[in-house]
Amino acid sequence: MHTFSGPILLATDLSARGDRALDRAALLARQFGTPLIALHVIEPHSRKLLTPQPSDDEREAQAQRRLARDLEGMDMDVKLVVKRGDPVKLLREAADEYGCALIVTGVARDETLGRILLGTTVEKLVREATQPVLVVKRRAPRAYRNAVVASDFSEGSRQALRVALKMLPVSGLTLFHAFDLPSNPKDELTARGFQRTAEEAATEFLEATPELHGSEKPKIHVAAGIPERVLTTYVEQTNCELLVSGTHGATGLARTAIGSVADSLIEKAPCDVLVVRHA
Repeated sequence: MHTFSGPILLATDLSARGDRALDRAALLARQFGTPLIALHVIEPHSRKLLTPQPSDDEREAQAQRRLARDLEGMDMDVKLVVKRGDPVKLLREAADEYGCALIVTGVARDETLGRILLGTTVEKLVREATQPVLVVKRRAPRAYRNAVVASDFSEGSRQALRVALKMLPVSGLTLFHAFDLPSNPKDELTARGFQRTAEEAATEFLEATPELHGSEKPKIHVAAGIPERVLTTYVEQTNCELLVSGTHGATGLARTAIGSVADSLIEKAPCDVLVVRHA
């Protein structure tokens, strides 16, 4: 297992649910011995607000106190940053300025509808950030023990695998590929042939990944069906802790720039989701 070479950037809205992302970011920073940058962005007041609001200076001071309180006593190198302006722009700039290797953020949930609300900031951040973005959904009692890496055998999914190798030992990784079957396969033998072809392609993909040369390989699992559906089902059945997916920006497997599949993955997967944007 390799390790992250740069700081971890925590994007926090200071909400109670955001504590899950904070705990995971702190755990990862301890695990890899990297600094933690905790950033909160104050957005401009909406002109539609009719009630008196604190000044920007007051809001910044409140945010600084809250961040300091949340991170008090942490035995690591922590930097607290509060900025004003556009969240995505400032998060991207901060990630580049501090040389961050990973951005960690949380999600909000609509308790009435029972679904995750990605929100404009998270959607744009996952789409635009050059660093991998970890969307935290679960509590963080310990380091990740297992992860599923979604793959279409592209270079983008190889980049996702490389990031996964920095976070977990190979023994905890499963390479997952979803393949299409003819609408009416002629017989079971034909279906098994498609599966065998997919498994062989997965094996070749791993063999062609330099970081794995001469070492143990991740487990392979292939399944017929629509990627987001079979992947979510597999993650649920195996009690997976982390789902990792690459992206080609706006297209590719799981269009993991909050496209149709990635939208489903982040919303429906019962675990944290790590999105690695294809450079």
